[in-house]
Amino acid sequence: MNDITLKLEQLGFSSYEAKAYYALIRKHPANGYEIGKIGKIPSAKIYETLHRLVVKGAIVESGTDSGRYYPVPPETLLAKIQEQFTTMIQQLEASLKETEPVPDMEVNLNFSGYDHFLARAAKVIQQASSSLLLSLWPEEGFLLNDWLAGADKRGVRVIAGIFGKPVIDAGYYVNLESCGVSSHARLAKQLNVVIGDDKEVVIGEVDSNGQTEGVWTTTGSIVLIAKEYIKHDMWGHALIAALGESRFRQLCADNPVLSYLIKKR
Repeated sequence: MNDITLKLEQLGFSSYEAKAYYALIRKHPANGYEIGKIGKIPSAKIYETLHRLVVKGAIVESGTDSGRYYPVPPETLLAKIQEQFTTMIQQLEASLKETEPVPDMEVNLNFSGYDHFLARAAKVIQQASSSLLLSLWPEEGFLLNDWLAGADKRGVRVIAGIFGKPVIDAGYYVNLESCGVSSHARLAKQLNVVIGDDKEVVIGEVDSNGQTEGVWTTTGSIVLIAKEYIKHDMWGHALIAALGESRFRQLCADNPVLSYLIKKR
């Protein structure tokens, strides 16, 4: 295959069509036998190939000498092809501009392992551009502190609830130690939540042996539930502070539903 036939194929000609047209450029007029011999096209294929070239407007059959063919002049053929391609490209460009984008796909990834949780949480923190809402235990707060400090320096709003003495140096935090005591007693596990830009969340549940199960997701409903969980803890902490610990406990004891819920995992 020479460079000319290769380029003709790139313009939409089949291999046999390219060879037949090039053969006619080299010798015309010519009949099917001659074209097939010059272009090395099987005799069983030459006449259907010539018919397709006539339909394409690349060659013409002699009006006075039946069975003999002439090529359409290259400049005429290429101008026609160029016009067709230009029109097609313009139509394609218009169609592509009108194409509706696929909505953001919701992604869920379940994982196991403490290191996996920390890596995923750090990535969410790194990628955040506007806000971070977190619920962390002191150990995880300490390990993620540098990432949170970096986010704070980028102008990301960091709000964190810490189930113990806060160890982070960035943003606004609430000491939820009293909530952490009751939570750990009820669950026997430590739940950590990191929400980035209100669009993704990583949740990790760590047991007393350090075994960790978790999920990272962009599913909107799960992100919303995680946000409400953190806000509930912060609001609850403020409510208990306003009522007083003893008044709050009495309130729960006097209400069978609240008493049941606070004890149930």
